[in-house]
Amino acid sequence: MKKYSKVIPCECEEMECLENEYNLFALFDTPSNVLFINTFIDNINKYKDVFKRYFTQENIFFSCKSNKSYALLYYASKCNCGIEVSSYYELIDALKFTNKIIASGPAKDKEYILNAINNNVIISVDDIEELKEICKFKKKARILLRISNLLKKVSRFGINISQIDSCLKLIDDNNLILEGFSFHINNYSLTDRISAVKELINIIDDKKIKINFIDIGGGLPTNYCTKEDFENFKKENNKNMYFNNHFIDNYYPYYTDIADEKALDYILKNIYELLNNHSIKLIIEPGRCLLKNVGVTIFSVRYIKKLSNDENLIVTNGNINCLSEQWFNSDYLIEPKLICKSKQNSQEYYASICGNLCLEQDMITWRKIKFDCIPKKDDILIYYNTAGYQMDSNESGFHKIPLANKKIAIKDNNKYIFKEDKEYDRK
Repeated sequence: MKKYSKVIPCECEEMECLENEYNLFALFDTPSNVLFINTFIDNINKYKDVFKRYFTQENIFFSCKSNKSYALLYYASKCNCGIEVSSYYELIDALKFTNKIIASGPAKDKEYILNAINNNVIISVDDIEELKEICKFKKKARILLRISNLLKKVSRFGINISQIDSCLKLIDDNNLILEGFSFHINNYSLTDRISAVKELINIIDDKKIKINFIDIGGGLPTNYCTKEDFENFKKENNKNMYFNNHFIDNYYPYYTDIADEKALDYILKNIYELLNNHSIKLIIEPGRCLLKNVGVTIFSVRYIKKLSNDENLIVTNGNINCLSEQWFNSDYLIEPKLICKSKQNSQEYYASICGNLCLEQDMITWRKIKFDCIPKKDDILIYYNTAGYQMDSNESGFHKIPLANKKIAIKDNNKYIFKEDKEYDRK
């Protein structure tokens, strides 16, 4: 059976430019995360252009849980994007840049709720008990009711449809402002999102209520590789392709026929007239798809380990806290690029990639990757397209190892300016 199936990343022009024009070994300490701001802005503008085809106003709220960068918050707000937050701590950071915020997440405490109210932030209410807590403050608050069981799909998030009337009474009795409804669908189906919007509009018609927004959340698919690579991998996937036969069959959809801004266009095409007839605007909360090709993660090779005739490991100075897919019982499917410090003879070499933690499961890539030469100490491995939910979702000071450095790359007149992400933190 096959022991390797190639899955290379979509083009990342900015990284290719860096590789061609700079000495990466001198430019970055490792492990390091690099964010390309120009690509981030370009991605935002692609979604804005879709909104302009249907609405006069775009309602893009960058989901900041997808990356912890301060620079991304700064540039999102500069582009008139809102910020979607899911904790008191994310709210504190977002308020440094904008008040155009949606406060989501379950189990909101009093401090989180009060801070949102005082700053005129929209609160996406997760439960009727949370709504009762909001009422206790006796203040005007802007509310989205997050609905749980649309399409007869139960989510752990949101309010049951049967509780909507009780929530509406609480809102009315306490002079709260009902801005609209939101929902969380735990898949990447565009059809489900369209159907959920239609179901919500049926509800508002039935209850004769007026709302301004429907917030469909995130979950818009983004493409990491070609259709051919992804389809071939799924067909060929078998235990021989993994270190120690650690078979994985649970993967993000790395390629979807309708993805990125085309996914938003597809949704709007199907619901625009319905929304327009009800004077309702659409809100989206993308994270991953706004971060397509916005970041890379770079590790250094420490040494290689030969464990048997067919089991090789590249040991790096990174770990599974620097690339988060392993925490979801999966593997980051896009293979890394090896950059050699010195000229090396060509030789086919297969290896999986592990990290620097004292854990058997500290495997950055379980799959066996085919290299054109044997990696050596201080060579670097570049993982592409890691800005969305990969590079810092599960950062941890395990073994008291410092967190990976985060650099911001801004292209100006065909030259790059590099800054530390912490420079953007407005204390």
